[in-house]
Amino acid sequence: MSGLRTRTMSAIMAVLFVSMAMPGCLSLVLGREMMESARGFPEVQEKPTLYDLSHTFVIDGTELLPTQSQKTLYEPIPIDDTVREVVIYFETSVNYFLGDADIRYVHVELLWCEDDGAGNPLNCDQSNPIYEVMADNGSYEPERIELDRNENPFESGIWSLTVDGRGTGWNTGVTIVDEQDSWILRVTVVRPCLAFPESPDVCTPTIEFED
Repeated sequence: MSGLRTRTMSAIMAVLFVSMAMPGCLSLVLGREMMESARGFPEVQEKPTLYDLSHTFVIDGTELLPTQSQKTLYEPIPIDDTVREVVIYFETSVNYFLGDADIRYVHVELLWCEDDGAGNPLNCDQSNPIYEVMADNGSYEPERIELDRNENPFESGIWSLTVDGRGTGWNTGVTIVDEQDSWILRVTVVRPCLAFPESPDVCTPTIEFED
């Protein structure tokens, strides 16, 4: 087999391999560049995108008695057809739990919503949360949830992540006195990406190559 034919067959196989790794249609421009050897053959990798809505309660420390404050954080998370996995990590730390009289809490809600076309959530499905936790009885032990699209298919759209909590904390500079309530909430979205030999440190999500 001639060298030209060998290179052509290798290019075709590479295009087919990359196409199989992409749920959508491979960009004609990318396919042509690979066939014409304008680009080297890419390596399919995974690119995680982290959404971190963690928070620590800290009062200014000037008050004699600790007071409580409210905090709400929100993040719209775009989920396209190339997303392979979504990982949710959540935990809380509450100091000096007071039992039934304690009104501190952390509420997490992750909802599926339609995309309004501009990346904003629309018509969110509040009756069927993707993930929901109410931590209202002291510290909540670390929890890690993995949503694998191959095992449990999920819908594309805009996922609405909201966390609302009430807590207290103070920072006087005295270690034995200072305490802070807190929560850790991290959502990681994993997509396939392509790393070309011309720039191996840059991995571009495959969705950017789709028509």
